[in-house]
Amino acid sequence: MRAFQRLAGRLIAAACFNLAALHAACAGPVTYNFDTLEDATALTTQYSGLTFGNATVLLAGWSLNELAFPPASGAGVVFDDGGPIVITFATAVQSVFGRFTYANGLTLAAYDSANNLLTTATSAWHTNVANGFGDVGSTPNELLGVTSNGDLITRVVISSSLFGGSLTLDDLTIDTAALAIPEPGTLPLVLLGLALALHAARRGRTRQQQQD
Repeated sequence: MRAFQRLAGRLIAAACFNLAALHAACAGPVTYNFDTLEDATALTTQYSGLTFGNATVLLAGWSLNELAFPPASGAGVVFDDGGPIVITFATAVQSVFGRFTYANGLTLAAYDSANNLLTTATSAWHTNVANGFGDVGSTPNELLGVTSNGDLITRVVISSSLFGGSLTLDDLTIDTAALAIPEPGTLPLVLLGLALALHAARRGRTRQQQQD
């Protein structure tokens, strides 16, 4: 009896783990604020599933000129170090948003896995720096993003000045929720599998008792 109970417990635990994984897969957007990285860190693959190019972390109170480029939250931002920032996603995503402060306009372009341009977004102003030199009516940390209604996004390019040094990014937000919605029959199938496994275990226990 105890062996059967242990087996049942393991099967229930496995089912709960699978359901938890499905719940996690349906989680909403994930935001990266760069506050846990050190100043002047070259951002590459520190975040699982993301690969950055031409991106370096700056912290307020250290290398960041926060009078012109204030963070949207916390102390960390990323700037375009040597050219446009490129972000590649190991798993395709539906949307990418961020808070941007820039000195020379900004374009956010999204591409699919075949390098086809899916959509673009353009900044509202030519410059929105916060030190008094921004365009009239502008505010720093403009919310700008791209959303794909067709093929999913595998790469975004964030461009301002050709050689970089002209923008900061904070609160990068990526939404993969639409990718991971389980089929409607997933939960019943998990429960059915658990019931069948328990039934098989019970039958095996009954046979063993009859043989004894």
